[in-house]
Amino acid sequence: MLLATVFVLGVAIAGLTIYATFVAYRTSVIQQMARADAKQVAELVFEHLYSVMRKGWTRAEIDDVIHHTQLRLPDHEVLVVRGEPVVKQYGDREGHARLRENDLIVADTFKSSEVQFRTEGNRMRYTFPVIMASECVGCHTATPGEINGVIAVSVPLAALQGPIEGVVHPMMKLALLLIIVLLLAVYIVLRLRVMRPMIDLTAHVSAISQAVDYSRDLAVGHHWPRELQTLANNFNELMGQVRSSTDALRESSLRDPLTGLFNRRHFDAALEQAAIDATNGATYFAVLLIDLDRFKPINDLFGHAAGDAVLMSVAKSLQGELRETDLAARIGGDEFAVLTLSTTPDEAQQLAERLRKAIGQPELRFGHEIVRPACSIGMGSFPAAGHLGVDVLHAADFAMYADKAARCTSR
Repeated sequence: MLLATVFVLGVAIAGLTIYATFVAYRTSVIQQMARADAKQVAELVFEHLYSVMRKGWTRAEIDDVIHHTQLRLPDHEVLVVRGEPVVKQYGDREGHARLRENDLIVADTFKSSEVQFRTEGNRMRYTFPVIMASECVGCHTATPGEINGVIAVSVPLAALQGPIEGVVHPMMKLALLLIIVLLLAVYIVLRLRVMRPMIDLTAHVSAISQAVDYSRDLAVGHHWPRELQTLANNFNELMGQVRSSTDALRESSLRDPLTGLFNRRHFDAALEQAAIDATNGATYFAVLLIDLDRFKPINDLFGHAAGDAVLMSVAKSLQGELRETDLAARIGGDEFAVLTLSTTPDEAQQLAERLRKAIGQPELRFGHEIVRPACSIGMGSFPAAGHLGVDVLHAADFAMYADKAARCTSR
């Protein structure tokens, strides 16, 4: 929307600029043409007058030449105003005294002896001073260099405006069309190479914020501007860091910080999912519950650091015996659980014995004392213990306490 608004404003500004430029150009051209036309007419009138004067024509014949010149140029006003030397010699014409005094351009021409141009309303006026030459001494009593008269020509600007506009208007329309085409091309390029990538980036960010999905990277187009490519690549890199941080946070929320095993929350979720999968036809599974024997005395005698060392030793022993498909978790202070998939009850019992042996294998030295971890293990299996995860866990818990009681009796 913003780009379209800028495009419309650009077209409007370009149109106004072109119109103002061509109006100024038209005015300048019309004035130049009017000056040239007026100057040409004045020089023609002078040549005619000079020609007939040299032939000795009478005043009436000279007036007739001026009259016919005026008829041939109906849109022009041609005046031949006599100067003081001619007035003294031949007399004045009616109204010429008022022109010499009140007509500013005529009066300025008599004073300055120079050509004058002036725009008055919708007409261009040109005055041409007729200066006494030495060859005119035979007919005039004036001194050479004096002004015998002024030829004043008035040209209507409107008569020149039509032809000029016939040329200027098509040029103005063509220029405006070229500007529109150029702006449209710029609009399309900006739309495809700048706005489209920005829209894609905005949509991608919105999708992430709404769905909280950091898995997808933004596809960076090769035709995008370098700045937007850099922005998109930095955004993808940032999303990668967010994914890594999110995965780390998610992993830490599922792990026991001391042992690195999964925690009780993740174990319970995995157990319920295993029960659902098994109910829907997946393979059976078993749960092993492991409770450390005589763990509290270790804490009491050697301190909590010794207890932590025992827990970490047990976790390491479990990880060394389990398959990648098995899941080990610390579900309490000194309680551990193992979820083993695709395992029969007999295989689970065999795994329990291997784990018991692996847990008791390390020798931990605390001061002058050597401690070997010991544990009680109970097993529950699907579907023998029930079809719910909690049923299997309850069966394993019952078997674990039975094992602990038996081991206490044997000692």
